[in-house]
Amino acid sequence: MHYIYWFRKDLRLTDNHALARFLKDAVNGSSFSFIYIKNNNSYRYFGEKRIVFLIQCLEELKQDLSDFKSELQIFSGKSIEVFKNILLEKNPVSVYLNEQVEPYCRERDESVRKLIEDSGGIYNSFTDSTIFSPGEIKNGEGHQYKVFTPFKNNALSILTKDHYKKHVCDFSNINNKNEIIFKSQLKIKQDKKISGVSGSVIIKGGRKEGLSKLRDFYETKLNRYNSQRDFPSLNATSRLSAHLHFGTIGIREALRTAFAGLSKSESEKDEKEVQTWINELLWREFYYHITFHNPRLTYQSFKTEYDDLNWNYDESNFRRWAEGKTGYPIVDAGMRQLNKEGWMHNRVRMITAMFLTKDLFIDWRLGEKYFAEKLIDLDFSSNNGGWQWSASTGVDAQPYFRIFNPYLQSKKFDPAGDYIRKYVPELSSLPVEFIHEPNIMNHTEQEKYRVIIGKDYPNPVIDHKAAKDIAIRNFKKAAHKL
Repeated sequence: MHYIYWFRKDLRLTDNHALARFLKDAVNGSSFSFIYIKNNNSYRYFGEKRIVFLIQCLEELKQDLSDFKSELQIFSGKSIEVFKNILLEKNPVSVYLNEQVEPYCRERDESVRKLIEDSGGIYNSFTDSTIFSPGEIKNGEGHQYKVFTPFKNNALSILTKDHYKKHVCDFSNINNKNEIIFKSQLKIKQDKKISGVSGSVIIKGGRKEGLSKLRDFYETKLNRYNSQRDFPSLNATSRLSAHLHFGTIGIREALRTAFAGLSKSESEKDEKEVQTWINELLWREFYYHITFHNPRLTYQSFKTEYDDLNWNYDESNFRRWAEGKTGYPIVDAGMRQLNKEGWMHNRVRMITAMFLTKDLFIDWRLGEKYFAEKLIDLDFSSNNGGWQWSASTGVDAQPYFRIFNPYLQSKKFDPAGDYIRKYVPELSSLPVEFIHEPNIMNHTEQEKYRVIIGKDYPNPVIDHKAAKDIAIRNFKKAAHKL
């Protein structure tokens, strides 16, 4: 039997569940290989900055493996075809991997599992990207939770240290002389389309960078996370989302860090600061469980009655939103940050998503797709869950009649306008009284601050109050309440 470790969203050699078992089972006399499969893509749903991040992760992982005198073999193509080629060289095989919950990943894995087992091999799957096994948290009737708070309470009530214990990866068990290098692997390289992007990516990939961010968050931000996390001008969040997605930092490591912070809390306020981050980790868990139970979410609203909404598909309005030219400064700042950096502050993600779905009344799936194209930290479950929450079409969603007022959100969470000034520089000269609503300036004030509305900065693309009324009427109609 030939042993294969298949890296996916677990690009680290430490505290890796499936890898720990692989290293125990692939003992001295066994032949083995470490592989990663890079799907060919057109960058349509996998932005250049995200690919740069992934390549940085793979380059570091390759070096980390070489320190143990082993090699990361990278293949290009569809996973089923890669394994068919591998089986021509080595058969049977015992494959080790950490499972994924995304519907398209589960379809891929099922086809690989069948191929391996039909060939006389063994398919070994483990839980690693979530704290609990997907589907493990159920209500009293044995069904999925549809509301976060009871899900969280149940999860915390059954959580034990075994759920977040460290899995030791001991490379001393394997004999490097038995490593098999396959013929069809691909060398890591950046093609011309992304070669010029690397320097502009501010979120760096690789485990060393992930550990640095985790350590910095623990030492300087965790104890004020609840108080400051909603203010986008502050560097007050972990910035670990991409590392958690690609697995350069494990979810168990994050949870252990949170509990370490909780243990040193000296007051109820301190505990609340840390507990809020634990809640965020459990929101991620919640959305993963929802994806596991509802593969249809790749194309459908969780609340299917809202698939009958008469969405607006105005291409001009969508483009103004995507380019950050809506005339609503907080929305424009968020979209420009996304386009420039491949990341957006979570509070502003909610504001921009609700503006698209409620003010412009454009289908949430278009916004979800745009974020998927741009975000370095794209995670299907969290992205889909966040969009459906904002659009009021999802599980535990924001009620459709509660619609963010972008002006009030801006004044509350960016009170001095620092975030707006950073990403919408044409408004940088405006005082606080106008930075959130530049369109309320009269002509004299526009001349004074050298910001002519309609020329230097656009008029609002839509009237918020009128748009809100239209959205509520449409939701009521779809819900058969009229």
